[in-house]
Amino acid sequence: MKPTISVQLYSVREHAAADYEKTIRAIAAMGFAAVETAGFPGSTVDKAKTLFGELKLTAPSSHGGLPIGEEKHKVIEIAQKLGTKYIITGVSPRFKEDFVSVDSIKAAAALYTEAAEFAAKFGIQVGYHNHDWEMRELEGKPAYRWFLENTPETVLWEADVFWVKFGGRDPVEFVKEIGKRGKLIHMKDGRVGKKGEFKEAITSSGKIMVSNDKPFLPAGTGDIDLVAVAKAATHMEYGVVEIDSYEGDMMKGIAQSYTYLKGIL
Repeated sequence: MKPTISVQLYSVREHAAADYEKTIRAIAAMGFAAVETAGFPGSTVDKAKTLFGELKLTAPSSHGGLPIGEEKHKVIEIAQKLGTKYIITGVSPRFKEDFVSVDSIKAAAALYTEAAEFAAKFGIQVGYHNHDWEMRELEGKPAYRWFLENTPETVLWEADVFWVKFGGRDPVEFVKEIGKRGKLIHMKDGRVGKKGEFKEAITSSGKIMVSNDKPFLPAGTGDIDLVAVAKAATHMEYGVVEIDSYEGDMMKGIAQSYTYLKGIL
């Protein structure tokens, strides 16, 4: 079965904050059948549900917090409203701090395992979305591998292939390694060699990485061999467009990415 093309709505956060409905209608008009939510800037979950229903858009995955602690039922309720079956963290609870040592990774892995066990009661899976710091070596092996070894396969890993390569790993080998966990892949492209200075920033969606450069590009126009990734990602159900930032017109970049992925998926 061919993967469905989705789009991480964080990409259009500024457009959405200005006019959420107009932005989502434009995305549906591009041909997208699915979206990956990241909060609801300029809107609410209930309004989004109504809008998605009208446009026949599904929201199979989301970026947000883990269903743990006092908010765990709220996280699940939002997912259930939208029919979301995969809750992915855009970053882990303590951001980069969760990957500074083997002990910190194991502590984070325990939280994801706890969240996975709770979410499973509702037929939902949780997962992790990487940046580049998970790719570095820690005590003789890549940091991400410590996480994989300390979580069950039911904890997914949404590979962001740009960040995998930016971190010095081969995206093709990476998606092969994560195997069945790779139900969702961020098919992100950009200029890996153009390394601006990345710093932490806090937004309404939580901590993110921002750069004084904009290395990200529409799918098929950068350094990532997305064709090879697509062939290797045999468990991919959703190929997700994401452009963190862009020197050009973001909406045109998203549309261009959809057209490209439609040709290779």
